[in-house]
Amino acid sequence: MNNIFIEAKHEKTAECFFLKAILNRFFPDKEVSFIFMDGIGNLFKESILNQISQAQIINDPVLVLADADTEVKGWGYEKRRKSIETEMHNADIVFPFFLYPNNHDNGDVEDLMEATALHDTHKIFFDCFEDYEKCIKGVKDATGTAIYNSPNLKGKLHTYISAQKLNKKCRDRLGSGDWLFDRTEYWDLDVVELQALKDFLAENLK
Repeated sequence: MNNIFIEAKHEKTAECFFLKAILNRFFPDKEVSFIFMDGIGNLFKESILNQISQAQIINDPVLVLADADTEVKGWGYEKRRKSIETEMHNADIVFPFFLYPNNHDNGDVEDLMEATALHDTHKIFFDCFEDYEKCIKGVKDATGTAIYNSPNLKGKLHTYISAQKLNKKCRDRLGSGDWLFDRTEYWDLDVVELQALKDFLAENLK
């Protein structure tokens, strides 16, 4: 059994469904179990380390996927990588890890999701959303402070898939946190931006 530790809090999250779509498409013969860390800050907590150690004792592969994040958030690829490597050394444990979006740039899993969205096919949506963002950012109070929060990338992508004309079955999936990443009319899992993650999975899944 391959054990994939991810930042998500539970199974019904876009990250989990995104990874499942990739695994089902490109690694259908691999048996995978997801372990939900509820944030990268819990990676080196005793409960998570115990699960990693127990899996390694029986020679089950352990993979960790996390956001590199950005310098604005106080992180970024280099800082996150060095932090994990230092913590592994301190805990006397080793495991392969991948930092979204591509194991060398700043960013997060939503950057990968956006790369797979069909921007050309749904150009009108993305053009309109860009206009909406500009409008929201331009509304300011007397001090010049923006009155409204601009949607983050996760909100943008949720709006993208929610805006589609979906049947009841797809609507039910969407309501369960599944953003329909297996539907080729909305997402393209063959984009080059996903290759680094696919290579990591191919190298480490057994």
